[in-house]
Amino acid sequence: MQHNNQDAVLLDMLKDGSAQAFTEVYNKYNRFLMLLAVDMLKDEDKAQDLMQEFFLDFWQKKLFLKIDLNYQNRESSSVMKGYLYASIRNRCLNKITRERKFSCVIPDESFEPADPMESKEIYTLVSKALKKKVPPKSSTAFRLRHYEQKSHKEIAEEMNTSIQTVKNQIGTAVKILRGYFTPAHL
Repeated sequence: MQHNNQDAVLLDMLKDGSAQAFTEVYNKYNRFLMLLAVDMLKDEDKAQDLMQEFFLDFWQKKLFLKIDLNYQNRESSSVMKGYLYASIRNRCLNKITRERKFSCVIPDESFEPADPMESKEIYTLVSKALKKKVPPKSSTAFRLRHYEQKSHKEIAEEMNTSIQTVKNQIGTAVKILRGYFTPAHL
């Protein structure tokens, strides 16, 4: 089947390693996908982080190779758009699921347990775990993000480091805390 539209050309160019094609795909779909991510995550910073990670993977891991323009004989623009939409939607759902699993350990501002002492107890348990088990920089980054609700950018500026380093430090803290708060440890 012959595809004579822009997305088919862009996909061919991507397969040939064209950075220009990547930029065009990004410019064409970024706003649409960002609206989806913000709507699902209800947090513009998290949506921006997710979008950056996706487009980095899209280019570096060549995710565009998974797009099949002949899929069900649809127009290639709807296939490309559908693939990008599904990718962002799935990443948002995965992020929401991970946060829900972790939210039982880290209460947010809207968390109001039936027993006020329960919230204080959870906070105390997490604080102790952060002091005892988590490296200091990871603990600080985690506290700034989850307790003070600061953006990755704000934390990076405060800690005088890169945004990626902040994300890595928070990820380290979350991984350690998840392991610490498994039933075997409680």
